[in-house]
Amino acid sequence: MSDVSPGRSAKAARTGVALQPVIDLIDRVDLGYEALPRPADVSPRTLISTALTLAQHTGPAVLLVPLHRDLLAAKDFDVVAQAQRHAVNPGELAWIIQSEIETDLDDVGLRRLLELRDLGFLLAVDGVLSPSLDRRLIADLRPDFVFLDPAVATRLDENEVAKAHLAAAVVFVARLGGRIVARGIDSKATASAMADVGVQYGVGPHLAYPLVVESGVAEPTDEVVPVAWFQRREVRVLSERGDTLRAPIEMTPLPVAGAAALDDRSFARFLVDAARTLQAEHDPERILEIAAERIGQMMIFDRLAIFEADWERHRFRPRVLAGPGTEGFLEMEVSLNDGITGWAFGRGQPYRCADTDSHPAASTIPGTAREPESLLSIPLIAGDQRLGILDVWRDGLDAFTEEDLERCALLGFVTAAAWGNAQMYGELERRALTDALTGLFNIRWWRDMGPRVMAQSLRTGAGVGILLMDLDHFKQVNDSAGHAAGDSVLRAVARALRRVVRDSDYAVRYGGEEFLIVLTNSTVEGAMRVAQALQAAMAELRAPTSAIERVTASIGVAVFPDHGHELDDVVAAADLAMYQAKRDGRDRIAVAPISLSELSDDPSDDRLS
Repeated sequence: MSDVSPGRSAKAARTGVALQPVIDLIDRVDLGYEALPRPADVSPRTLISTALTLAQHTGPAVLLVPLHRDLLAAKDFDVVAQAQRHAVNPGELAWIIQSEIETDLDDVGLRRLLELRDLGFLLAVDGVLSPSLDRRLIADLRPDFVFLDPAVATRLDENEVAKAHLAAAVVFVARLGGRIVARGIDSKATASAMADVGVQYGVGPHLAYPLVVESGVAEPTDEVVPVAWFQRREVRVLSERGDTLRAPIEMTPLPVAGAAALDDRSFARFLVDAARTLQAEHDPERILEIAAERIGQMMIFDRLAIFEADWERHRFRPRVLAGPGTEGFLEMEVSLNDGITGWAFGRGQPYRCADTDSHPAASTIPGTAREPESLLSIPLIAGDQRLGILDVWRDGLDAFTEEDLERCALLGFVTAAAWGNAQMYGELERRALTDALTGLFNIRWWRDMGPRVMAQSLRTGAGVGILLMDLDHFKQVNDSAGHAAGDSVLRAVARALRRVVRDSDYAVRYGGEEFLIVLTNSTVEGAMRVAQALQAAMAELRAPTSAIERVTASIGVAVFPDHGHELDDVVAAADLAMYQAKRDGRDRIAVAPISLSELSDDPSDDRLS
């Protein structure tokens, strides 16, 4: 007995955190990780402090941390200072509050939460029971995440009223820029039921069990993983609040009257040719444009729209429009549940509507009058991914035949397949050009993009600033604390870079612990300001080991075309300046002279492989 009891006491005394993955119900990509106390009675302050130590491993996924109501007004515990101490990017940290806090939330607490949001932190509301959404709290806070109570999932089984209420809640939260997360996803059927009403993210044993990095604090249902596990996971990086899809809307001309009718054999050849053309194209915009053109060659229509499903905001985004009145879609916020289009999209099957005005889900485009019209709605589905929907209208009642529906559905099928392949191709290309550890561009991207940046600079006359940054004494980090700590430093530096550079600039992991920052439309003075801002951001990073006091870097600055007629020459100038900064004592910024002979000495042995 005496041999067992002390061990148990020691284990019980240990505290830690489990991370519950929040997962996309459709493609199973991690959105973030919710911090859970281990053991369950850990104090809220300890939970926050312990969870933030893991943020260096979980980014760029969102870390969701409970924020107890007592800490909102606590003067001796500043959650902002805690986040800064652990060098956590506010855009990768969400504070979770319980929905019942609404009854106790005074003006001070609400103001504090709004201040956190204004500082760039994300907010989440937990324990929401639909249909009685805590609308006042959600409307006041505009949270980025709304976690449903687990009881909501059990109500959807054969309960159409509950499904309708939840679908309305999805639209309400999406219009405020938030995302609903379902708890209690314990089976494939539950996940499918949630996805069918528009809930995109979920938590539960069917998706993943909680993860711990210390076996000593694990509960029976927890999975023990190394910290490197998080670096290997594919995660969804959230767009900033208020961002919209930037893809242009293609306006396509209507087909001319008298298009040649296609018999079965001609249509078969037409479809084969269309499929071959679409599959050979890797640009999603061009694929949709080709599809609209082919429909015009196949049949006469009065209006056409191809919509993309924007699952993040739970709405349709018009991508191709044709015909009078369709421009009204530009002014509309069309939910994935709205109108005949939303009804057909949710149904997932091609649909022929003989009279749009008589359909129970019918709605009208703003600025247009109700006229007798017929509609074909073709959901564009590739595998298990619902990408969007194709709508084709003709004036008059029952103006489409079943053959029209079948042919449109076949063309829609090959269009969706090509569209899905193009998206996959784009994702693979993005991964090939992105550094897996830091999420920054890699050297391959720079080799492709560098000539374009130089050509644009020559066209516009605007300079291009080049910063080459090398971490000081980085080998000591790996030697003293291990490569996992070194990887954490590199990820933290990458987050600091993303905070400093503008949207029009580029950050590249140039190799090892070297980073290349490309500043468009820049001067030497502007590049220096960015370098100084980088130094300030680096000073806030937490040292991973006592072997070094803090994380520092030496930065070389050069500008195209002042420091070279080729961009590679400018990078070489910045490289020499960076090693001059190292020779001068490190943690410095050096500007390359116009004459490179001043920096032509051999670099010191500090150059790391």
